[in-house]
Amino acid sequence: MRAEDLLQTHTLWHRDTVELRLTGELDLATIPLLKAAAVTALGTRPRHLRLDLTGLSFCDTTGLHALHQLTHQAHTAHVSLHLTGLNPRLHRTLTQHPPTHPTPHAPPTQRS
Repeated sequence: MRAEDLLQTHTLWHRDTVELRLTGELDLATIPLLKAAAVTALGTRPRHLRLDLTGLSFCDTTGLHALHQLTHQAHTAHVSLHLTGLNPRLHRTLTQHPPTHPTPHAPPTQRS
């Protein structure tokens, strides 16, 4: 199976905000897709980057690491990063394994 079959990225631009929506699985095979979308999004020099994880059905430890790296990249680029659509399990995992740099705060959404 191709990485594009496992994870879809959709990028939307709204003035000074870029919204990056992830749908599918974030793991070792699909991280390059996230990284490519993040490079494109941050390359437009937005003030805000919104990462919508509502459609994320799976995220392993390498996916978590990639999210932490994206947090660091946004911080370094002086772009505020907002995570939305976190299911409670992913929210718990992100807060239990914080990165060594600032993490955006995002309340969990209620999903089954």
